Amino acid sequence: MRPTMLLTIGLALGATVAGTATAADSTLDLAPAADTFVEAGPQATWDHGLADHLTVDHSPADVTYLKFDLSAVAAPVTRATLTLSCTDGSSDGGTVYPVADSRWPEGTHKGGTSNSANGPGLKWADLDTNGDGTLDAADASSFLPDVAQPLAALGSVVAGLPVTVDVTAAFQGGPGLYTLAIASTSANDATYASRESATASQRPRLHLEFGALATTTTTTAPPPTATTTTTTTPPATLPPPSAGRGPFSVRPMVLQAASGPLKGTGENLTCFKKHGPAHPMEVGRIHISMPGEGGHHVILFRPHPGPIQWPPKLCPLTLNWDQWELIAQTQHPETDWKLPPGVAIRVSRRQPLLVQTHYVRGKHPKTPHAMTKTKLYPVDPATVTAHAGALFLNDRSMVVPPHSRLTEVNRCTITGEGGQAREVKLLGITGHYHFRGQGFDAYRVHTDGSLGELLYHYEGFDQPNFQQFSDPPVLHPGEGIEWRCHYQNNTDKTFTYGPDASTQEHCILFGAYYPTATVQEAINCTHDKDSAGHDVSTVAIIPGE
Repeated sequence: MRPTMLLTIGLALGATVAGTATAADSTLDLAPAADTFVEAGPQATWDHGLADHLTVDHSPADVTYLKFDLSAVAAPVTRATLTLSCTDGSSDGGTVYPVADSRWPEGTHKGGTSNSANGPGLKWADLDTNGDGTLDAADASSFLPDVAQPLAALGSVVAGLPVTVDVTAAFQGGPGLYTLAIASTSANDATYASRESATASQRPRLHLEFGALATTTTTTAPPPTATTTTTTTPPATLPPPSAGRGPFSVRPMVLQAASGPLKGTGENLTCFKKHGPAHPMEVGRIHISMPGEGGHHVILFRPHPGPIQWPPKLCPLTLNWDQWELIAQTQHPETDWKLPPGVAIRVSRRQPLLVQTHYVRGKHPKTPHAMTKTKLYPVDPATVTAHAGALFLNDRSMVVPPHSRLTEVNRCTITGEGGQAREVKLLGITGHYHFRGQGFDAYRVHTDGSLGELLYHYEGFDQPNFQQFSDPPVLHPGEGIEWRCHYQNNTDKTFTYGPDASTQEHCILFGAYYPTATVQEAINCTHDKDSAGHDVSTVAIIPGE
């Protein structure tokens, strides 16, 4: 099986300076100082530095790198365009990204045989430092493309024709080395001529346009006090390419996870190991994309305290909810969750994370696979006054008999009992069930057991909404939530609790709340039946890491 590249990265552009840009120069064309591509799978340790082509692909993943040397360029760059000559076309030629570290070696092999594994050039294995077959924030390499800062999309490319894109934003750090990278989500690879191409006119080219340099002027005042004043206007201070990589950065962390093959019948329930950023992050916004056909859900988890038991990549069973905390999830193609000002989700340094994708296959999908993205947007820690916790209410006792229409009703006092009770403010709620589900409701439950207002309502099965509260409802001490799942079963089968959408059912409330007693707290409530068949609800407050 070919490894899947979770971070879709692109072609790295390296350049060799053909001359020195001075105040008199207005343009300059640069050839790459180095170029190569890396490939996942059997060629993960191969050196492709002297290949006459550059490949961008997703299956197996190919990432192209180009390095440009602007160390002799003194004038500010006002426009930079990259031109590549396509030798093998694709509907997706890739997306260009910057790379902060340009010290990677080009190599001395062409990548044609396994002998290339002995070469000194940049390889896939140098980027995929944790060896999971994917490139993401869990990898420690400084040569990873910054996928949070896409520069340009190459779009559809045609063999025999050049393609030019604007990459000005990548070259605003003054003189120095720069690297660009190109990657694609398409399984149909795109190929470009490299700097080693036998046809000189097809080799990569970076075209630079310049503004005026800062000038030094001398002004002489008239007699009798004839003095000379020299005024120097310094060049504008521009951030280096690696700016923003300290403990606080506005750049999001992107976690990518594949759908698995979408053609055929059955379901893909896949789990991907991830890790938090190099520095603790306060997350104020989470955006999840679930493209393609048959998307059932994407869920981001982190482990509860204690030993971590990672599920297999092909995870056929539901996760152990006593070991994993849900941070965020979506059942929509796009979910953008913005927490209120001052409220954040804390992700610890290098914290283990897990992304689970669930897709239902179709016989004739438009695409053979899809790539999900979960983006975690940081906020300044100085602005955080409260932390958000995860809310997970699960009915494990639910039963849907044959040829029936029924409603499962569950209750949980999530604010706690007695002296441990406290206020809980709801940030968001969504319901979850499989395709026998016809509707989902959630109500406030008062301390005397009576129902309060309707907090959430959804009719239908597909894509239940994530209800975000701009004015969070406050559950007072002793109050709780009642959640109801409405089902219609027209088959001869009985459906009970379980993760398999075709043979089992769910009745789950996902949500978030604040404030928490600890920075990574979660509230889990499980409704089940005891040995005598009586309803039992158990509330567990998990302190977190």
